[in-house]
Amino acid sequence: MDIMMDARGATPEEKQRGVAAATAVLDRAGMTAEDAASGSFAVERWDDMGFPPDQEPSEDEYAAAEVWWAASNAAIKACCEGWPDEKRGQVFGLQLLHDPQTELGDRETALARMREIVRAEDGQGEFTDNRVFFLALAATAEVPDSSKAQQLVSAVTVAYSSLSVAGFHPDEPVEPKRQAVLDAIEALEAGSAPLN
Repeated sequence: MDIMMDARGATPEEKQRGVAAATAVLDRAGMTAEDAASGSFAVERWDDMGFPPDQEPSEDEYAAAEVWWAASNAAIKACCEGWPDEKRGQVFGLQLLHDPQTELGDRETALARMREIVRAEDGQGEFTDNRVFFLALAATAEVPDSSKAQQLVSAVTVAYSSLSVAGFHPDEPVEPKRQAVLDAIEALEAGSAPLN
């Protein structure tokens, strides 16, 4: 699987139904998810740049974008069948998977992997490591309140960013930054606990 549903509050079965609908659209078009998403990204990038005439996407990119948008719409329709409008508003549709092990992890695995990464972090990072962000998203995937989930994810990723570049501030101790991330993960764990 190279795609996933970004559908807060959806059951695994509903998400799978959405992925199946999207896959059917992609298969009918004879296009991979990566190619279709690439076309969509090209069109969005052109929009973000203010539509410069000399950088307009190609016809193939437009066609690929149309397939991606159709697949995403089919996924949302299939996933959200019978949902009220307010719940449907928390669904963003398809996303391309880059690291399935990280992005599709269950809550407990995501929490454990985040802690493992944080404990191993030496603060000498030159590049952003997105694994903690994706793991935080996976750990909060079942939180029905999207604004609460965003706050929990943001707190972890902001704290982790400070830890990962701690080497740029040699006069500041690393361990308080590590503890701040671990505290943010604790808050995320408490805030994302299933209601039983």
